[in-house]
Amino acid sequence: MDTTTLDTPVLTQDEKRLIRDITDSLKECRNPDAAHLDKAICEAIARLSDLARVMNAYPSLLESQSLGQQRRDAASLIEALSNATLFTVDMLLPMRAAVGQVYVMARLNLFRLLHQVAQEALGDRDEFTAVEDAIGSRISQSIHNKVIESLLIAVVCDDSLDRAVRIKAATALTHLWEDRFSRRIEAFLPVLETTWEARRQTTVQLGTLMGVSEIFALMRAGGDIRFLDYFSRKTCPPEELQAFREFLFSVSTEELESLSDRLLKGQEKTEADANVRVGTTLSLPPTYLYNHTATDFVTRLYLFFVKRHLEAHARRIRNLPGPKRTAEEYVMVYFLEQSCSMEGDSQVRDENDRAGNSQPGGREDASK
Repeated sequence: MDTTTLDTPVLTQDEKRLIRDITDSLKECRNPDAAHLDKAICEAIARLSDLARVMNAYPSLLESQSLGQQRRDAASLIEALSNATLFTVDMLLPMRAAVGQVYVMARLNLFRLLHQVAQEALGDRDEFTAVEDAIGSRISQSIHNKVIESLLIAVVCDDSLDRAVRIKAATALTHLWEDRFSRRIEAFLPVLETTWEARRQTTVQLGTLMGVSEIFALMRAGGDIRFLDYFSRKTCPPEELQAFREFLFSVSTEELESLSDRLLKGQEKTEADANVRVGTTLSLPPTYLYNHTATDFVTRLYLFFVKRHLEAHARRIRNLPGPKRTAEEYVMVYFLEQSCSMEGDSQVRDENDRAGNSQPGGREDASK
């Protein structure tokens, strides 16, 4: 591989070393398709760099632009987004955001390609496990980026939430679209990201459907305690607990209730129930040593969220019983509400300080 291929800001230094190790191993294994695979990696990196340049060529979302008498800036974008619905939000996406979504998919596909090449070059070698784990981590990051964006859009378009929360979510979306290279979006991203990774490594047992073993497994795997604390509070509404159980078991509330009814009636689990457990679990080995293809792994990882998200949205539209949001969305809304509350308290303190400083007997007088 030409060293100039890796001279791009779209890859971190660790990612560049990872790619270099894979291509070096490809040469050593004397694979007859080595040249073709090396070229495919170079072309994928070049296209990703091109997409990044196109994305950054569009105007910054944080700066003002004018066209004739029309003026747009971050405030007008946030205002428009906070009035959007799930059916209109796509029409409001700035081109920087739209190209950014394609960029995320291109990055995801680059690492899917690298996984295939690593199998060709290292599949029978001891170091394959570590390389596969590193590639899987990047795949997860891209999917987390997609899910975070979907969650924020869902919050922005939820007219049952306070306007301040929707505006806060729209602000976070704007910053996400502005800089796709930054992975730390607001305080809730590390909470969700570490919990997703822990959930990926957790084996689902179903059992009594209480979720005790799954919760302990999440904690052992490094799930964020703030995520677990949110759903363990005494005042947690039933719908939020249902969303948490869906997250734990990767089974819909309706399916869980059906299984629970069978347990209460003393019926043993049938072979079909066992298939539900196997078919919906996200349990994957920590080393990413899976037997199915990378594409299947990526699809399962993404569908773990999407399936629950669509089911919750359908319940909200049709006013059906059950959780109206995913567990992740409930947690995100909570963090956004806390952020709004902290800003409100800060504004009140500032106003009180100004009032105290400007009145006789205020702080200035007291300090003399």
